[in-house]
Amino acid sequence: MKKIFLTVVFNIFSLLSAQNPDYTRSMDSLMRDLEQHNAFSGSVLLQKEGKTIYTGEYNKLGNHSNQYKVGSLTAVFTAIITFQLIEEGKLTLETRLDQYYPTIKNADKITVASLLGHSSGVYNYLEWNAYYTSKHKKFTKKEMLDLILQGKPEFKPEQDRIYSNANYLLLGYIIEDVTQKTYAENVTIRIVNKIGLQNTYCETSEKEYPQRNTSYLYNGAKWTTEIDTHPSFISSAGAVVSTTADISKLMEELFKGKLVSEKSLTQMKRTNQKGIGYGLYKMPFYDKIGYGYIGNIDEFYSFTIYFPTEGLSISLLSNGGSIKLEEVALGLFSKYRNKTYQLPDFTIYASQTSPSTKMYTGVYKATLIGLITVGEFEIREAANNYLFLSIYAEGKEGQKILLERKGEHKFYGRKNNADFDFTLNKKGEVSAMRITQNKVSISCKKIM
Repeated sequence: MKKIFLTVVFNIFSLLSAQNPDYTRSMDSLMRDLEQHNAFSGSVLLQKEGKTIYTGEYNKLGNHSNQYKVGSLTAVFTAIITFQLIEEGKLTLETRLDQYYPTIKNADKITVASLLGHSSGVYNYLEWNAYYTSKHKKFTKKEMLDLILQGKPEFKPEQDRIYSNANYLLLGYIIEDVTQKTYAENVTIRIVNKIGLQNTYCETSEKEYPQRNTSYLYNGAKWTTEIDTHPSFISSAGAVVSTTADISKLMEELFKGKLVSEKSLTQMKRTNQKGIGYGLYKMPFYDKIGYGYIGNIDEFYSFTIYFPTEGLSISLLSNGGSIKLEEVALGLFSKYRNKTYQLPDFTIYASQTSPSTKMYTGVYKATLIGLITVGEFEIREAANNYLFLSIYAEGKEGQKILLERKGEHKFYGRKNNADFDFTLNKKGEVSAMRITQNKVSISCKKIM
């Protein structure tokens, strides 16, 4: 959920041709390859009209449960409950935030619609510098509101759309105020029980952790347990636990009108040019349009998409890996539609002349056009010719992205699809690096 120079791109799936009659074997081969290269650990499900056409359990870690934290995909649950309350006349899209939380900056100009569509500008509290070292602690509602208050708004309400976890956390608090029930109770009553989800709940306490998977980080040689974010810190923005079967059923029942009205669903799908809607993302796959969501918390990742015209869905839940789930979805749909698919290159560069990865470690300041500072990043050593990238947290541990070595001074971040090229000065010391993602480059000067 905390982003490290990550741009989500959906319109890469140009692959809807005839169905491959032998797709199961092809999908098995793909998933085994990803598993073998430590790129994916988790569960996969494809369904058409509610019937399973492919399923796979590739969880190589932990207790091998089929339940995972879904991270930001929790927003779909929160949006559904919000629209249910709107249909019941207890809220409107125009209801203003100051009616419930007047101390939030610009609350008098922020509406329920602003929160649903990420157009509020409210500070994304998961960008807090102490997030990673504090995420395991239990937070009170007041502490969370104070945390949101301490940050500067990204923009004035309705002037832009930028993802902020605070939007859906605040919606969850409003849901609790309106219903006089906890957010977790609302998830159970209004969604889980209503459509018969078997293995879905909103986590509320660390005592519930053993019920589902743990997430893991790969360091180039072995997997290490990732610290759990306490549910009080993410609640209605990321604390739901579920399975691929339940997530697929959620999407199908949502589009069949079992959870909200057709009018509400139309509003949920109403997206801007960035593909952001009121609780759903618009995801073009060639000439077809799908709707879904992508989530991440700790080292858990989630992805779901539903094609209304075909009744086709894919859901992925992961508790560890190096590959984006959008890329896994691309591979699975390619196999299903009998399209050529190029497997990712997992080759790690190695030569006897390659310098030690230690020379790249340090802190780098990123700037645009040499003027605008956009952040500071830290490079640390990992194992076996890998590096770790994290947002600089003044010596403290931060959320990490694994970088694979692809050349003498070149590395690749698979999770954010970015190239990292290091520059040496006349003394042979690393002085800078250039990050290139989606043809956009940022220069980073080594400052420490």
